Amino acid sequence: MDNNYFHIAIEGPIGVGKTSLAMILAWELNMKAFFEPADNNPYLADFYADISRMSFPTQLYFLVHRFRKQLRLQTIKRARPVVSDFYFKKDLIFASLILTGRDKELYDRIIAEMLPFVEEPNLIIFLDAPLPVLMERIRRRARHGETLITEEYEELLSATYQKFFHDFQDAPLLTIDTTFLDFVNRESDRKAILKIVKEALR
Repeated sequence: MDNNYFHIAIEGPIGVGKTSLAMILAWELNMKAFFEPADNNPYLADFYADISRMSFPTQLYFLVHRFRKQLRLQTIKRARPVVSDFYFKKDLIFASLILTGRDKELYDRIIAEMLPFVEEPNLIIFLDAPLPVLMERIRRRARHGETLITEEYEELLSATYQKFFHDFQDAPLLTIDTTFLDFVNRESDRKAILKIVKEALR
């Protein structure tokens, strides 16, 4: 792995382990980590309680936050490799699920102005798992606001992620099924996923 100009982005549905893996890679591979602090979105709890009413402000908050983080990591990666628990264009996944009409039209105009300034990662790691596994992980970690996530929403989100990455060509993609992996609590699983990632970086 070249020490300069390198960025790994980790993606996947809610509860799949993006932040945990980013922390592991940052430590094991000496990378600068960039996290998406979803708990800081002041609209998020209201969004899960009433998706149709709170979709636009929630999505706009995330979009601006991700764009600012993206520009920052693009600067940092020129000095040292970085890993993020988000891929900027994933914003399009959520927008396609929750925005309609004039809200979607305005969102499309805003993100179209941002995309020319966004660099693609050198590698995207797409983590996936079945719905029951995702819901159990969401329940177990009990993050503020996420307890309101319904199975219907999570299932739709997971399916949309899979569709988005099915024929993905914008950057190198590594897909990992995390159904039976617990890389937070099991050292053997942590070593296994590190081996997979290192091989993908060769």
